[in-house]
Amino acid sequence: MSKIFEALLRSVAERSGSPLSEAPDSVTELLQQTETFQNSVVDGINHRVTEDNRTERLTSISTTSSLASCSTVVPSFPPESRAITVTDPGSVAAENFRLLAVRLRNLGRHRELKRVLVTSAIPDEGKSVIALNLAVTFARYKQLRVLLVEGDLRRPEIRTSLRLPAMNGLSEWLLGEIPTTDIIHQVSSQGLTFWLLPAGGPLSAPLELMQSDRLAALMDNLSESFDWIIIDSTPILPVADTSIWARLTQGILMVVREGKTERRQLQKALDGLDVSTLLGFVVNGSSKNEHESYYMYYGSAHNNGIHEQEG
Repeated sequence: MSKIFEALLRSVAERSGSPLSEAPDSVTELLQQTETFQNSVVDGINHRVTEDNRTERLTSISTTSSLASCSTVVPSFPPESRAITVTDPGSVAAENFRLLAVRLRNLGRHRELKRVLVTSAIPDEGKSVIALNLAVTFARYKQLRVLLVEGDLRRPEIRTSLRLPAMNGLSEWLLGEIPTTDIIHQVSSQGLTFWLLPAGGPLSAPLELMQSDRLAALMDNLSESFDWIIIDSTPILPVADTSIWARLTQGILMVVREGKTERRQLQKALDGLDVSTLLGFVVNGSSKNEHESYYMYYGSAHNNGIHEQEG
């Protein structure tokens, strides 16, 4: 774990965190502004811990036995959760998610691809639903350990959609209050098992805490224990949080909603991304099939223009 330890040492040496200035006008400016802070560590956290304790908290989840010690929660999958891969696994929509999982696994054989970010240009395009269904689909492969991360610390939806109680999560960990094993929860129901890292309690300024090197070290550590990590982040345009997650992942899925996402909004969002990490698009609410709500489209990751749907 020397890499993590070195990251922790750097975080102490580089304490220069400060609040973000007035919000900029464009996504590109947002990304440029957050880049200034990427190596800073937030000062003034009330509950400080020693470097030894921080190292222990990061390494405590690095073995399978540690995963077994995580708390187990039993979800509910009501119709409003839109967990189609659970409620209607024989549907065409569920089959589309299986196809998406297969394609991602095939990509993973040719490039490093374990941490996948699911985002959208604007709110209410269904990114959380897509992230949940993708995680469930991977979890159907019994040999795979799958972690679903509620990376949207401003308006998380996954935990409540599964009707799970309030629980400690990423917010509490970023504040330095609890060890890693207390924020990873095993979700088990109907023969399905995956792990959830919930957002936790609300934070007034999540971006400042997310810019700490500790989050990067945590994701590196979790990658040692899980085969796939699916991260549901904030939308790109309203806030800069997604730029942090984008640097910590190896591939990005962009969710768009038919009839809602405007071309100019999508183009503006794409302008702020490293398109080499763009895996493709998931069209939510597509009318291409009159019986289903999801349609997967995979575009070239090396074209920074808008991909037109075919067929």
